[in-house]
Amino acid sequence: MPSISDNAQRHTVIDRRAGHYLCFPDICATRSGRLIVAYNEYDQHVGGRRFLMSKHSDDSGRTWSESRILRAERSHCPRLTVLPDGHILLMQDIGNTFLWSSDNGTHWADCTISGIQHGLIDKAIEVEPNMLITAAHNHRGTFPHPAVRQASTEQMVYFSQNRGISWKPLSVMARDRNLVLCEASMCLLPDERIIALLRENSFVYEPMYLCESHDNGRTWSDPRPTPLIGHRPTLGLTPSGKLLVTYRDVGPDRGTAAWLGSLEDLDDFKVHGYAPGNPQFTNEGLRVTSPEGPELVVRYALRPLTDPRHATADLEVEVRVDRAQVNGCGLRFAGLWWKLLPDRIVPEFVREDMEEATPVDIPKETFNTLRLAYDNGQCTLLVNGEERLVLDVPDDDAETRPVLFGSPYPFEDNAVDCVWKRVSLNTVELGYHRGYSWEWKAEDGLLPDQWKRNHVLELKNDREANPGDFGYSGWVALEDSRFLCAYHHGGSDEEEYEPSRSAHILGTFFSEQDFA
Repeated sequence: MPSISDNAQRHTVIDRRAGHYLCFPDICATRSGRLIVAYNEYDQHVGGRRFLMSKHSDDSGRTWSESRILRAERSHCPRLTVLPDGHILLMQDIGNTFLWSSDNGTHWADCTISGIQHGLIDKAIEVEPNMLITAAHNHRGTFPHPAVRQASTEQMVYFSQNRGISWKPLSVMARDRNLVLCEASMCLLPDERIIALLRENSFVYEPMYLCESHDNGRTWSDPRPTPLIGHRPTLGLTPSGKLLVTYRDVGPDRGTAAWLGSLEDLDDFKVHGYAPGNPQFTNEGLRVTSPEGPELVVRYALRPLTDPRHATADLEVEVRVDRAQVNGCGLRFAGLWWKLLPDRIVPEFVREDMEEATPVDIPKETFNTLRLAYDNGQCTLLVNGEERLVLDVPDDDAETRPVLFGSPYPFEDNAVDCVWKRVSLNTVELGYHRGYSWEWKAEDGLLPDQWKRNHVLELKNDREANPGDFGYSGWVALEDSRFLCAYHHGGSDEEEYEPSRSAHILGTFFSEQDFA
């Protein structure tokens, strides 16, 4: 995967102060070329103190002004919009006040607004003369919903015809029982279509989803999966006409990331992996050797089941395990970690309230073909074509949805030496009228997550950080054909990092050439 994470010359500290949790930034470029970053100063991730802050730069991000408190009242996740007439609208989703500036952010005026009943507001888009739209979400219904561990979400589109003072609901962009679709980022295309990229928050490695509107946000297509696993996307068009999104990468190897491409490239799920310094291709297959601990762990996230009540799935692998501690090698499927040892498979339910399953013996010192088949709340294990175990599993549970192979959690007792020859996954989701097929063979010489390695740019890795401590971002195109992404970063590899209590605002410079 292309990465500029360790290239110190690409990164600039926009604001960092001990004792403050600086987070959730957005950035804009005014018509004069000034860059403005708006962000929050908290005392911790779920802040008691919630100031709205800003800084600006008049030299394309090389230096920044002193930090400035715009509002000392509660603030959350600001978004900046530069309207066609040059006015700047600063929106945030706590309270009923937006801010306006007509002088490049030197002065701001409070604007009391009404009508928005949802949170995590998107940037505004002017879709018609005197008509702005934005998007925001809220949780609705049963809590906790068994399939998503929380209440499902409703992503609503609002419109304003008086420059953002009053807002009215325009449409429901997305609402799905088994998908927590939220934090939409909309983009107006040259052909006047609007596309929106949405975070999915079930924490089962569902990707971000895409919706389209052909009538200025009044109606939307059904959400469709994309290749990117992430939170809080910021989607836009580059000067060259490509789509660019920056986002919090919450795949197996976490950090702040960027993707560049066309709408057609956002076609379907792609495998994401975690494999620092490992594995290696051999004549036999893909060999994974790692000691106990997190340093060389290998794990790949495959396409999860969205609704196991109405789905079938078939996971098949050919693997030889030469040496493994109990957490060294396994398959996550149908609510269990199927832990692979040299001579047996140990099925372990992820939910602690379920009974233990019987281990299954397998031939030692040879490759075994293992097949796991899920249908209608039942999972069947076949070893080398022979049915060996049938288990009843919950058909409406979040733990039934993820599909992975590699090292199970946690990072103790996870030393391993194994060789993977091939892996395939085939699913049919009747409730969504879709199927998914993926096959990987070591003989092809490509890693399982090769697509992501080729297409996603890692701006800054933060793999050991609390998932909330990094990656909310905004980006702008600079006059020299570069981009600047502003985001919050925990810095989990630094001694002073304290989960959920320390974060700072970073900026990273990158270009289209970095994606090569």
